[in-house]
Amino acid sequence: MSANYIFVKVKKFICGMAVLFVAVLLGGCNLPLPLTPQPPTTIADIAYDTRRRTADYRVYIEENGQFVPYLVVTANHNDNVLLVREFLLDETMHFNPSPRPHNPGLWASQDYGAYYEDSYIDIFLNSNFIDTFGGAAREAMVLSNIEITDKSSMGVAGRVSKHIYRYVFLLSSIELGVAESRITVSEGKRLDIFAGKFARRVARFSNGKEHPYWTRTPQNSETYRVMVIGVDAAGPGTPHTLLGVRPSFAVYRNTPITTRNDIVEGEYVFVVGGG
Repeated sequence: MSANYIFVKVKKFICGMAVLFVAVLLGGCNLPLPLTPQPPTTIADIAYDTRRRTADYRVYIEENGQFVPYLVVTANHNDNVLLVREFLLDETMHFNPSPRPHNPGLWASQDYGAYYEDSYIDIFLNSNFIDTFGGAAREAMVLSNIEITDKSSMGVAGRVSKHIYRYVFLLSSIELGVAESRITVSEGKRLDIFAGKFARRVARFSNGKEHPYWTRTPQNSETYRVMVIGVDAAGPGTPHTLLGVRPSFAVYRNTPITTRNDIVEGEYVFVVGGG
């Protein structure tokens, strides 16, 4: 094989590669080109469990004319998207006020102070609080089927649960990543965003101060103890205590989102609807 022959073959190979490079560069030869990631357009696109590396999993919701951040926790909450308020409400609140104001620590078993359905906090979230939302969030909101401890399980360490429908609700201790226990009924399923270190469950006020907050889960061996997420651990508290409130609600998967740069200085953030 002559040296001239080898030179001609190499020259043809180099020329061929050059032509291929130009063709790809210009989009010719029907060769597939790398696809540019499309920006998120619906709220399901930015859910934590969607694992989009190109998007934050926060969305800003209008409350009382101000925009506050919500974590877009999962796109698989009864086939809807679950939002959890990032910060606690500014006002602490009873789970249920004591029926004995002069002796608030005294709860009779028949009071069922830790029962979630139609509790003070349940009614507040679906009346006063829901009325603070702007129109875009109200239109997107879905009536959610949530699991709660049945009253028949309370005070007897029972394992029975039931389902109720609510627009706004508290998360359960299980959903917030607390391990299953004999003192609580399993309500719903653990949310990945709160799994792992306890610090993931700790919540703060908008000023950055950490504070304990309510779950919707009662201690089933009593009728007047509710599970609380503290700053170091989770445990039961009495319903009349003033603690933090961390609302959650679900919206349709195809709820549109847009970006705005006039909510957080120097940042573009996601907002439900057109803002």
